[in-house]
Amino acid sequence: MNIQTLIVPFVYAAPVFAGAFFLFQQISQSYAKRWDIEWGYYAVLALFIWLCAALILNAKEIFQRVKNHLPSKFSMLGLAALLVLFAVFASTQISLQHRVLSDETSWESMALQMRFSQSGGVCNQGVWKDGALECKDVVNNFKGKAFAFVQSLAFLFAEPNRETALRVNLPLAFCSIALLFFAMFRFTKDEWLALTAAIFLASQPIFLMQSRSASTEVLYVFLFAALLSFYSIVPPKEVSFKHFALTIPLLGFFAQTRQETLFCFIPFVLFYYSYFLGKPWRLAAFSALVILASWPAVNTMIAYRGYDFQGGEHAAHSLANFIYNLKSDIGIMWNSELAPNGLLKNPFYTIYSFLLFTSFAWLLYKVAFLKKYRWAALLFALFCLQIGVILFNVSGTFEIDINQRYVLVALPLFAIVMAAGLCDALNGRSKIVCGAAAILAVSLSIHHIESFNKNILYEKNKLLAEEDYLNTELKKLPENSIFIYGRPWQMLASGFNGFSEQQFLGWSPNEQEEWRNFSGDNIYVVRGQDGYGEVDRNSRVVGFKTTSTIGRILNEYRTERIFSETRPFGYPLEAYRIGKKRGESGYGASIRWNLEKEEIEWILPDTLVDYRISLNSGFLDFEKGSRGFSVKNPGMYYATLTVFPEGDTVIKETQFFIRSAENRLLQDAKPGSSSQDWGELKMGKTVEGNAMKIDGRIFEFGVGAHANSKAIWNLNGAYKKFHSFIGLDDESSCGNGAVWAVIGDGKHLYRSKILSSHQIDSLSIDISGVNILELETLDNGDKDCDHTNWAGAWLE
Repeated sequence: MNIQTLIVPFVYAAPVFAGAFFLFQQISQSYAKRWDIEWGYYAVLALFIWLCAALILNAKEIFQRVKNHLPSKFSMLGLAALLVLFAVFASTQISLQHRVLSDETSWESMALQMRFSQSGGVCNQGVWKDGALECKDVVNNFKGKAFAFVQSLAFLFAEPNRETALRVNLPLAFCSIALLFFAMFRFTKDEWLALTAAIFLASQPIFLMQSRSASTEVLYVFLFAALLSFYSIVPPKEVSFKHFALTIPLLGFFAQTRQETLFCFIPFVLFYYSYFLGKPWRLAAFSALVILASWPAVNTMIAYRGYDFQGGEHAAHSLANFIYNLKSDIGIMWNSELAPNGLLKNPFYTIYSFLLFTSFAWLLYKVAFLKKYRWAALLFALFCLQIGVILFNVSGTFEIDINQRYVLVALPLFAIVMAAGLCDALNGRSKIVCGAAAILAVSLSIHHIESFNKNILYEKNKLLAEEDYLNTELKKLPENSIFIYGRPWQMLASGFNGFSEQQFLGWSPNEQEEWRNFSGDNIYVVRGQDGYGEVDRNSRVVGFKTTSTIGRILNEYRTERIFSETRPFGYPLEAYRIGKKRGESGYGASIRWNLEKEEIEWILPDTLVDYRISLNSGFLDFEKGSRGFSVKNPGMYYATLTVFPEGDTVIKETQFFIRSAENRLLQDAKPGSSSQDWGELKMGKTVEGNAMKIDGRIFEFGVGAHANSKAIWNLNGAYKKFHSFIGLDDESSCGNGAVWAVIGDGKHLYRSKILSSHQIDSLSIDISGVNILELETLDNGDKDCDHTNWAGAWLE
């Protein structure tokens, strides 16, 4: 093989990688996040359809290849016994529950969003209506899209709830064991070595525990075993692009289990190097298709580029983390101590760790000094690049209990190394090794059965106990109740209506009334672990705290405590029913816009009371005793009901917009592009997602930005006027002022004076014939706190 043959395929592939790198650098994080939510689901769905089609295309050949080279009946009986024991033990001795609460419930909420809204994001806040989730706030998630998609498929055939999501992993784990057995049998021609590897995988405590949870890592193991099996039945000399039609979507799904998985793709290419060297275009075509299939994962990496979400003494991604994590992880896997309560301290068997490191040392000796297994060792080392990437991350240490599941990405390799090393060291006496492994696995499982019954280390996680308690107690409260909670997506995954504390505080009076009507005035704030203490930036897992926002709710609103339980948690887990705001009149007057009747309606408990109604600052003239006033002309309206009961003055407000073919809300017109120095452009809300409020005046409609900002709308000359109120939002009043500018087709149409906190202005700009409308907000030399609003903005 000459040097030209080696180089030319890489020359052809270079533009593909250069183009992908260029896109990675050029695509903005805001665009990547929007794409993830709008197109992420459809990308995974297309990949699934591709996978199914490729499976049908290759099904006959796969069946024939498997049929032509089956293991003996004895080893197959051994595999069947292993699978039955695994399924029975996991189902009867390990509880079906979350073990990594925030991640698992976010994937479930993403699956619900896929099922009901065909969106690629996580439904962060929303309500259930007629058995369907109505999402009110969609956010991004940086991993688990493939797993959420699998859960969404399960939701098509079973109830879309927590229990269905939790049941997905056991069949995946079951199939993973069988696939690993067949793959190892085909590669090694040793059925007992293959069964030994399957036994070591199936009996690992961490694998057993996660098979009864909702963790994406089990899907990772399944896809790895599936890829390994397919590669084992198609040798390099017989591979064709028809086979890659199946391999590529499998790799695409594999990439979307964990973001680091992209770093393990090299050995899947190198295994078939002779095929790629045969024609120079093959590597380029394969690379382009793999990048396309994996694009949702690549896009996610773009969206979270440079994102530092954790603390600790080292940078979020660093060599210092790698060294620290490697040492701590090995130490924890070697630790033979039990917890004070007699349970396994960690979900690892020390004897397995001993066999792993011993087998690894033996195989390394054979590779280095006897020059055996070098090709397999190279592929093994390249696959382990992704493990190195995980260790470079601040969260790659097993000292963070919930992250011990990360070892599942290496678990199939551990099982293979243990089986191969022991069989090789005993000169191929694989039946003896298999028998010993089976006895050891059964003995350890029985000996530590109490640890499995009591959830090993996860029983220390108070959030899991909190979830179980809430799922029981909240079901006792009225239907349609709304729960204000630090993890609202968890509420949704459990079938409850959920909003965050910050969102509740940001509701406008009309939104408050809307949700009180929806819930029958049953809105509760739940204070759990996240509602106590402060964020610790020195911790390797920073997390989040909602202490201050819960404090505001309890201080600003009348509340009634529903329950308070401390004993199981070590902190009070409490729920309060939220009443009216403190100091707010209890007089039951209201005003609203009735879209069907096209009139303003108002309700007064006392028909004799004096009141008046203003519309856009002008008082209405209506007959005494009437409860409605018709409004027909299109446009934006602000209505105020002022009631004068004895010794009190009650003011209620509402806003509404009457649409026509000639006008529309700016928030309903999707911008062609937008950019800003902090956060993302929000429609109908502030940049922080709250109701717009300028100098105490609340706006139901508008566009929320943050200086410096620029947003562009393509109007195609369809409108004559642009109307808006402008000002800094009250949610962040520490800025030194900002400027608002309106530009039409490159011409400056309006520029405001510097508006500081609690200053408001209005504008009505002639935009006749304007095709491209640009709205800019500019800081006054300091962008901090410049939450700029285009409040009540509409086009006429």
